[in-house]
Amino acid sequence: MPPFVIGLLLLSLFSFTLGWFPVSGDRDASALVLPALALGLPIAGTLGQVLREGLERALEQPFATTARSRGLTERAVVARHALRHALLPAVTLAGWLVGGLLGGTVITEAVFGRPSLGQVALEAVTGRDMPVVMAVVLLSAAVYVCVNTAADLAYRVVDPRLRST
Repeated sequence: MPPFVIGLLLLSLFSFTLGWFPVSGDRDASALVLPALALGLPIAGTLGQVLREGLERALEQPFATTARSRGLTERAVVARHALRHALLPAVTLAGWLVGGLLGGTVITEAVFGRPSLGQVALEAVTGRDMPVVMAVVLLSAAVYVCVNTAADLAYRVVDPRLRST
């Protein structure tokens, strides 16, 4: 489901019906909760599936059987051994999904009425202000490159086999 549809559903439930969060604006931190949920829920589902599949594969490996035979509990096997192997595909996918997250923010910000860089980009495109459009695209590309570089550096933290190379 696209983030703007999730945003409309969240607004309908938590803002209009329950009145827990503001409908629009940027008054305080509570105005960030619904937009963050709208953008994060689709990505969280995908990352959760990839992490679960990675854990299932890792728990079938010989190192997990060896750890269990040494007397470790299932929780300890998952936390100390299997999670490191399962995190690698999830970290890769998280870095890749940032591009979709950046693309979805423009519409989501419009749904929630947040003044932000997406609104600036939208106004620049409709007004044919090319220097501003290029600046926003360059900033988005720089953020994407930085996040993917951080994901690549996180491999060394997550997987001890990569530290020696």
